[in-house]
Parts: sequence; C-alpha cells; structure tokens
Amino acid sequence: MIRLHQLDGARVLSESGERLGCVHEVHAKDGQVTALVYGARGFIQRMASSRSGKRLKWEDVKAVTKDGIVVRTRK
Repeated sequence: MIRLHQLDGARVLSESGERLGCVHEVHAKDGQVTALVYGARGFIQRMASSRSGKRLKWEDVKAVTKDGIVVRTRK
C-alpha cells in the first residue's frame, strides 16, 4: 500500500533512470490517485493556481520504488 505522503515530493524518473522532476501535487478521485503534477512548472502551478505543470496520469506509473516513481517512456 502506498500512502499519499510517500508520493508528495517524490522523484519522478524515466525507465532509463533520467530524473524528470519531483511531485508537487497528487490528484485523486473517490480515494484513487488519478494523476501527479511534477517538475518546476508543477511547483509554479501549485503556487499560482495555473495549469502549466507537467501532468502524469497514474496509469503511466510503472513502479514506485525507494528511488522514486518510475514512469513509462512514451515513444
């Protein structure tokens, strides 16, 4: 089981290990995580209530590890 506090601030990593940013916001509906907002623009989005951050659908998360959240690489 993953707790929300484990996601907030976590590193977002590509499958190859490239650091994409950190989680700044977690979106949920009916108790299920639906999306993560991450990266520098994600931080700005959180502070300014804008929609310029990078948004990641939860279904694109491949794994949550001790190193971070690994996301599927899009081709």
